[in-house]
Amino acid sequence: MTVANTSPYLQLLVPPEEMVRYIQNLMKLPHAEIASDTALALAHKQWGEGTPLAHAAMLRWGALNLAFSDRRLDTWTVAREHDRIQVPAALVAAAGIAPLLIADELVVFDIAKLLDATLEFQPPAGQA
Repeated sequence: MTVANTSPYLQLLVPPEEMVRYIQNLMKLPHAEIASDTALALAHKQWGEGTPLAHAAMLRWGALNLAFSDRRLDTWTVAREHDRIQVPAALVAAAGIAPLLIADELVVFDIAKLLDATLEFQPPAGQA
C-alpha cells in the first residue's frame, strides 16, 4: 500500500481491543514469519479481505513498527529476546486510535500524541 492510496485510512480508527488482539496474534509468530504478507493475512482473517478496518490496522501496524525506533518509546517497550520486543497492551490499544500523519512519504504516529493516548489505557499507578 503506497502513501498515495492510504489517505482514506489515515483517519479510520481501529477499536483498541481489536488492535490489541491483532498485534498479539502477530507477535505470537516466530520473528522471521512476521512479514507484510502474514500481517495482511491476519488482518483479512480478523476483519475480512479488503475491508477498511483491515487496511487501517495494517497501516497502524506499520506506523507502530516505525515508532519502535523512536527513543521516546523506550520506556514503553521491553527487549525480551534478541531483536524481539514486548509491547504493553496500553501502547498497542493506543495505536488503534492515536492520530496518524505523513512524514517523509511514510505514515507515522505523532509520538507525543501516541504516548498521550497510551496513558488512557494504562491502569492507575496507585492512590494519591
